[in-house]
Amino acid sequence: MKSWYVLSILLGFIHPHTVARESMPEQALLEDMGEDGYIEIEDAVAAFEDHQQMEVKLPRLPFHATIALGKASPDTLTLEWFDTANHTHIRVTIGSRLTLNKSHAVAVTLKNGVKAFYREDPPHHTLSFISGGLTYDIYTSEPVVTNQREMVEFANSFN
Repeated sequence: MKSWYVLSILLGFIHPHTVARESMPEQALLEDMGEDGYIEIEDAVAAFEDHQQMEVKLPRLPFHATIALGKASPDTLTLEWFDTANHTHIRVTIGSRLTLNKSHAVAVTLKNGVKAFYREDPPHHTLSFISGGLTYDIYTSEPVVTNQREMVEFANSFN
C-alpha cells in the first residue's frame, strides 16, 4: 500500500513536467498570437462574416492542425493553421479589396473557372484569387506545398 502512495506522488511530479515540456512551443505560440489579437478560428470567421455580410470559404487542410487561429478586422480576416510537431504552417488572408498582385505570377485556372495567380520563391508558395466578392491570398511553404500543381489542388479545396 505504501509503495502505491509513493508511486502516485512521483507520477504526480513527473507527469506534469513531461506534458509541459512537450507543449512549450505550442503554448508560447498561442500566447504570442493571442497577444497579437488572434482568437479561435471559428470566432474570427464569424466576426468577419457578420461585418462583411458575406460567407467565407474555408479550405480542406493537407495536414492535421494542432493550432488553428484567426484574426478579424473590418476589412481583413487572417487565418493560420499550424502543425507544430511537423513544423508546417498555412496562412490565408481574406479581404474585401478586389485587387490581385499579378507581378511575377503565373496565371492558373481553378476548377470553378476562377483565375488565380501563383508565385514561387522556394521554399515559399503563394496563390491569390477572387471568389464570392472576396480576395483570398494563400501563403505556405514546403513541405506543405512543393509546386504549382499542389498549390492549385489546395486552392480547389476551398468551399
